[in-house]
Amino acid sequence: MEQEKKIKDIETLLKERRPLEEIAMDILDGAFGELDMERKDSLDHFLDFVYSKVQRGNPFIVHLAYPTKRMIDTELEKKVIELINIHLNPDIILPLLKFFTRNVHNSDTNLYIAYLIEADEIIKAIYDTFIMFKKDIFEKDKDKRTQNVRRMQQFLARIDSHSASPLDAAARLKYILEFLALKQNVSHIYTADDIKLNA
Repeated sequence: MEQEKKIKDIETLLKERRPLEEIAMDILDGAFGELDMERKDSLDHFLDFVYSKVQRGNPFIVHLAYPTKRMIDTELEKKVIELINIHLNPDIILPLLKFFTRNVHNSDTNLYIAYLIEADEIIKAIYDTFIMFKKDIFEKDKDKRTQNVRRMQQFLARIDSHSASPLDAAARLKYILEFLALKQNVSHIYTADDIKLNA
C-alpha cells in the first residue's frame, strides 16, 4: 500500500508544471532524507514508478533478441529520459545498477529501463560494473566471488550464492550493454569485443 502511495506521489510530482531541475531536486531531497538501508529511497521509488509505466507500455522492438517497451505517454517518457540522463545523473547511477543486479528472475525487463538511458556516464558505469563482475567470476573464494554483486544488490539478508552469482550478474549487464550498442553509438566507451564473457 505504501509502495503504491509513493508511486502516486512521483506521478503527481511529474505532472506538475515546474522545471525538471526543481522536480529532480525534490526527488533527490527525498533520497538523502531517507538513508535507511531497510527502506527504499526516493530514487528507488522513482525507478519503480518508471518501471511500472513502461511495463504497461507498448512493445518496442529494436531487434528480436532485445524486446523492450516504451511508455504510452510520450511526454512523460521525455521527462523521465531527461531526469535520468541529466538532472538525476550521477545520483541515479547506483540505484540503476542496484535495479539491474537485483532483477534476477525477469532480467529481460531490464531493457525497459535501459531504453531510457542515453548518458555516457551512466553507460560507462554499467560497463565498469560488468568488468568488475566479470573479474569476480574467476575468484576461487566463494564469499569474495559474490561480494561485489551482494554489495551492488544491497539486500540486508544474506542471499544465496546463486542470486549473487557474478557470472549471472555480468550476463545481465552484458545483455543491457548489447542493447545499448544497438540503440546508440557507444564505441567510445566499449566495443563488442570488450563485453565478451569468454575473453
